[in-house]
Amino acid sequence: MIKRFMSRFELFGVILLITVLVLSVSGNAADITADMIHTSPMGNFNGKMFLKGDNLRQEMNIGGEKQITIFRKDKGVVWILMPGQMMYMEMSAGSQKNMAPVDLDELEKIGKKKFIGKEKVNGQMCSKYYYTFNDPSIGTATYWISEKLNFPVKMEMDGPSGHMVMEYRNIQEKTVPDSFFNIPSGYQKMSMPMMPGMQNQ
Repeated sequence: MIKRFMSRFELFGVILLITVLVLSVSGNAADITADMIHTSPMGNFNGKMFLKGDNLRQEMNIGGEKQITIFRKDKGVVWILMPGQMMYMEMSAGSQKNMAPVDLDELEKIGKKKFIGKEKVNGQMCSKYYYTFNDPSIGTATYWISEKLNFPVKMEMDGPSGHMVMEYRNIQEKTVPDSFFNIPSGYQKMSMPMMPGMQNQ
């Protein structure tokens, strides 16, 4: 089971940076739900996204199993839930383990952004930005931020893992329960595996 999860965790590591960029550039006050579409050299995956304030929940099927990722900015943690095993893992948000800050001030310390125009994406008029990381090995990113929602509805990233796209469709403003951002009762915590090229802090 651990070996199977490791392959899923490696994919999680690949898409984590582009996902946390969503939190970094958003400042939306409304609750949002959306269908999530992710494409990358490692495969294409669909799922659901739930946003409440600064907290984000993503649900995806990876390797035939459901995986839930909860970003709790208020607690400074990221939880990875495996419903099939009733287990979860925890990492610190903004640490080297997840390679990404969780607020815009920190994000702008590691790169530069440039406004490149406006474009309508998935029914939302967006401001389009190009982001260049100070570390060339990380790559570059482009994101489209909805003017109405102040939320990125599409992101593209080019880096060591190739070209990745994350976008949100069927975006709706509706109440998201607080319980969506908590670990369900009965789940057991397991140790976080090492991702390639990372060190314990």
